[in-house]
Amino acid sequence: MYKLCSRVLEREAGILAAVEESQKQVRNAVVKREWTGFEALLAMIDRAAAELEGLEEERKALFSRLPGFSAGHDHETGFYRFIASLPFDEQKKLTAQYRELKMAALRIRINNENLLTYIAGIKVTMSAFIESAFPDRKGRLYSRSGTVIRQDMRCMVLNRSL
Repeated sequence: MYKLCSRVLEREAGILAAVEESQKQVRNAVVKREWTGFEALLAMIDRAAAELEGLEEERKALFSRLPGFSAGHDHETGFYRFIASLPFDEQKKLTAQYRELKMAALRIRINNENLLTYIAGIKVTMSAFIESAFPDRKGRLYSRSGTVIRQDMRCMVLNRSL
């Protein structure tokens, strides 16, 4: 079971590394406003999330085979319970792998929060700019047909290719 757990952790770490790299590309694309291939990056991250979910289920199934393990335990408790039954060297290796996995997940979460904060700041700045540039509209935006568009500005595309 040690080798199975180690392989699952290695695969999860590899996927998280790929997600982290894709996340950097997404951040760079947003900052530079380069939208070519943007959807492909998001699709790759979605596929990685689905694959991670499968690996988590595989790891949970591995822990559920432990004697005395009940469905009420969370998988983190199952992990530490599992490694407690292993020799010290194997405990040390699996603990290091698990810690690295947790750190990678934390880095990804922080990067996501930073990107969302950046996007929210851009949204506020654009709203303030449009309101200042076109005070007669009183913060309203209009479509090509002249109808008022909702003010939330979730999506806005500016043509920068002049």
